Amino acid sequence: MFGLSYGYIINKLIMSLIAFIGMYYLLRKIISPQNYFPYILVGVSLLFALLPFYSYNLSVCGLPLVLYAFLNIRDRKKYPVSWLIIILLPFYSSLVLSGIFLIVILVLILGYDIYKYKTFNTLFFLGIGVLGLLYVISHYPLFYSFISDSAFISNRTEMVHLELGLSDSYDLVVDVFKSGHFHTESLHKYIIYPIALVFILQFVSKKFDKKYTAIFIFILLTSLFYGFINWEVLGPIKKNTMAIVPLQLDRFYFLHPMFWYLLLGISLTVISTKWRFGKFIAIGIILFQLGYILNKHELRTQKDKPSYHQFFAPELFKEIKQFIDRPIDSYRVISVGIHPSISQYNGFYSLDGYFATYPLEYKHQFREVISKELDKSPKLKNYFDNWGGRCYAFVAELDQDGEIADVYLKPNPPKINNLDFDFKVLKQMGGEYIFSSAEIDTLNNQSIHLLRTFEHPDSYWKIYLYKVN
Repeated sequence: MFGLSYGYIINKLIMSLIAFIGMYYLLRKIISPQNYFPYILVGVSLLFALLPFYSYNLSVCGLPLVLYAFLNIRDRKKYPVSWLIIILLPFYSSLVLSGIFLIVILVLILGYDIYKYKTFNTLFFLGIGVLGLLYVISHYPLFYSFISDSAFISNRTEMVHLELGLSDSYDLVVDVFKSGHFHTESLHKYIIYPIALVFILQFVSKKFDKKYTAIFIFILLTSLFYGFINWEVLGPIKKNTMAIVPLQLDRFYFLHPMFWYLLLGISLTVISTKWRFGKFIAIGIILFQLGYILNKHELRTQKDKPSYHQFFAPELFKEIKQFIDRPIDSYRVISVGIHPSISQYNGFYSLDGYFATYPLEYKHQFREVISKELDKSPKLKNYFDNWGGRCYAFVAELDQDGEIADVYLKPNPPKINNLDFDFKVLKQMGGEYIFSSAEIDTLNNQSIHLLRTFEHPDSYWKIYLYKVN
């Protein structure tokens, strides 16, 4: 309806709106009504809504809203909208990123209520059951792959997980606690100071806010878990656990952004209530954090990167498609120096790509194509063999220090002198064309020949089209 580009923008706006609404009502639910400060509720909700959410769904930004819905059910408030939120969330979020960890939190709340109040909240239990069941339905291919007798073996079975020394594990703990995980950026680097200060003052005054203390301790414990689950001493335990439950159990950090901003809202309320000039201090903290977040916003950090339209370059690839002039499903392509998502976006059938999971057999077959290139670069070899989510046509001569994603954003990469692909295997897989952002020396690579070079004023790329002989 809107196309992928405008659909992306609209989706981001929806995510931010839901994040704002969810955090606003969750803060109203958590903070005592007599301590409501509109500038705190609105300010903290706005800060949360402006975070650079990694996933393009409600896996992180939708958590405050669904937790608010569950707290209503816990209080036996029969709001139809609460049930509607619970029903819709599993179809617009990821079970493996945050859903399973949200369910763990909800079960802990249910257990606490049973212990504290000696009663069983049937409605709350039913809500957890509905959420879990709908996650199973919305993620049925995932569950089907476990219960079916299919011979499918995932590439993830070859993934090698971190096994770190004690010092490095500790560094991970400190890093995720102070700065967050790069997949769930909460940008709490500076707001952690007023949050921690209020937490410490609770001990000095011996006046504990149970919710505040519980949330702070949860973040601390899950940060410790994230770091030390990768400790080499615990490696065998982690390996055996993942053999039974193939899930990254350290992903509690997906809940951290919600909890950090809940803590911020509560701590600013305490500051505004208890401290002299507390309201001005709280407003100052909000404004400072707003500036910090805006400075980290993708509109600023990505301003020197290609635009959506320049990156995918539909006009340029339309010219390539017309030049090849064959049924699109009659051949396969691979990409060199550019992300395979570009060819996929433009309708080509690619042999390479970025996949959460795919057949291990295919990984091994594709590896035959690039094996000699992997042998040239220990970094690329380790990257592909021990992970393989990026099933890319890696070229050692393009390998540079830094992230793979940055290497594949070079508009004019150096010329490739020796491309050591197994072109025979590539042709067996149906691969006939190479889209390359780098010129390839065909004198040293006589298994391919250049058909034509493509450029377009609206494209970030200059593409060399090669045909496999």
